[in-house]
Amino acid sequence: MTLFEQRPSSAPRGLGQGAARAAITIAGTLAAALALTACVGQPQLQLETYPSPAAVVPATPTAAALPLPDADVVELADRMFLTAEGRATFYAAQPRLADAEEIETACADAVEADAAGWFTGGCFVGGQHRAADRIFVFRPGDERLAESMVTVAAHELLHAAYARLSLLERATVDGLVAEVAGRVPAEDPVHEQIERSTDGDASTRANEQFAYLGSQVALESGFPAQLEGVYARLFTDRAALVDTHRRAASVVEDSIAAADAAIASAAAQESQNARDRAQLDADRGGYETALAAYTADVERFNAMPVEERARWQVTLQPAGAEPITMSWEASLTYRYEELERIRGDLEARGSALSAAEAAAADLRADAEQRRADAIALMRAANPNAVISE
Repeated sequence: MTLFEQRPSSAPRGLGQGAARAAITIAGTLAAALALTACVGQPQLQLETYPSPAAVVPATPTAAALPLPDADVVELADRMFLTAEGRATFYAAQPRLADAEEIETACADAVEADAAGWFTGGCFVGGQHRAADRIFVFRPGDERLAESMVTVAAHELLHAAYARLSLLERATVDGLVAEVAGRVPAEDPVHEQIERSTDGDASTRANEQFAYLGSQVALESGFPAQLEGVYARLFTDRAALVDTHRRAASVVEDSIAAADAAIASAAAQESQNARDRAQLDADRGGYETALAAYTADVERFNAMPVEERARWQVTLQPAGAEPITMSWEASLTYRYEELERIRGDLEARGSALSAAEAAAADLRADAEQRRADAIALMRAANPNAVISE
């Protein structure tokens, strides 16, 4: 069994937990799984004349009358960096791009029924005769996921190539891939993918290592020249193939990250607006209280005889300034001007806050659209995704 997995650092809020077994697995609140499988029948053991280990290469498929591949298969092969031999091996397995329903049927013998949240994304099914080999690749409904088919197809092609190795060739390759796997950083998800794929069956480990390492992994220290030689018989540019895998693996992750960032931005703006609205309401309340006190003082002033008004002086305490003593009439003028300034400030703040709230509503709408897009993308990648909306 062959699994692909990636782990984004975050996921859009509001999306439910799913399985961790995936070709595109989203760990966190949005999760699902996509599996690739290899089911290879073992031919009857025959005595062979084995080549030198230094000449380990996948056997070139023998010429046979095969149906012409569909145009979409040819287009996929054109994106896989295939050599002539790699293309011949790929076409010999009569690859087919299939929808979820066909994958479920075609790969039923390769894996157990998909558990909740898991989905079989492709399989190589081999028999006792190489003419019976078949490759099935899930075709997602979203064009943004198209490069994932390159990784899936390359992976299954490597299973097909491994099935064509002689026993001695396999023994040599097995040792090489085990050595390389030991140099892959421990945090690389490929280790868990291989463990989940083998499911404790040591006899399939080398096969899975060969397919995973060849389609997904590039090390700064490089692979042994002999192993790269095996892969070079199939791929013209394995580094570009690995880059394709990395891009494909980031598509859903990037969509989730964009949704997460948009949701966080909208939430932050909404929280700030709520604080500003509460402060504005409180300041308006303070203004109304001050205006009522001023109005009452004006009524008292107007009710008092003119000669009596001049006898009164008022000391005001402006915020952040020294006290000011002046006539009662002058104090009323001062207070009126100050109230007018505050009223203008409140109106300006109210207008600015309304604009900020409208902008936050736009941010929220964009965030919800991005979240919906992330969900749709996850469903396109994995029709069995378990997502709480």
